[in-house]
Amino acid sequence: MTQRGHVLDDSWYLDYAAGTLGTEAQDVMMASHVELSDEARGRVAALETLGGAMLDASDGEDVPLGFSVEDILRRAGSEEDETPSALPGATAVVDDSLCLPQALQDYLARTGTPVRWGFLGPGMRKAILWRGEHGERLWLLRAQPGVAIPHHGHRGSELTLVLKGSFWDGDQEYRPGDVEEAYPGVEHDIRIDEGGECVCLALTEGKLKFESPVLRAFQVFTGL
Repeated sequence: MTQRGHVLDDSWYLDYAAGTLGTEAQDVMMASHVELSDEARGRVAALETLGGAMLDASDGEDVPLGFSVEDILRRAGSEEDETPSALPGATAVVDDSLCLPQALQDYLARTGTPVRWGFLGPGMRKAILWRGEHGERLWLLRAQPGVAIPHHGHRGSELTLVLKGSFWDGDQEYRPGDVEEAYPGVEHDIRIDEGGECVCLALTEGKLKFESPVLRAFQVFTGL
């Protein structure tokens, strides 16, 4: 299925708050999402509050049960997490038109990873930023207004975070800070909004699945 909201399952925020995400690419993805999304930032703060409450209660007092992230968000009021600061010596990415979050800029500067754009399709370009040991990829998508990404499925999970502009999946619009999660077996059509260029950060496991033989052949050149 596809996660139809604009935030992820709470397990993602719990692992992020605890520092137990599996890969550096997941860290970068989640840090960028939390930086751009007020709701995601609130969920992380709520989970950190819950963790602190449970530690405080571990001295022998009863640990409160039945808490949800929504409960803690209401209790937290207007508390906000701090915006991540740049790493010492980090150099910002020059191309401000990409609207890259600071967390991603810090990663690129720290690792010396260049943003090299390659052709993905008419009106679309991609830049691979990281490759994992099991076919995972962290990459940027830059698409022109009105571009339609052909109907496709997924062999693995996919997180797509909007950095600039917006896109539509059916009748659901995703804007900056929103993240869509797709699982293996999901099939959908993505359409870039007519209002302007869209830039997304994607973390994918395995390659996409296309029904068209032409598009499957084209995958050899795109690597996705």
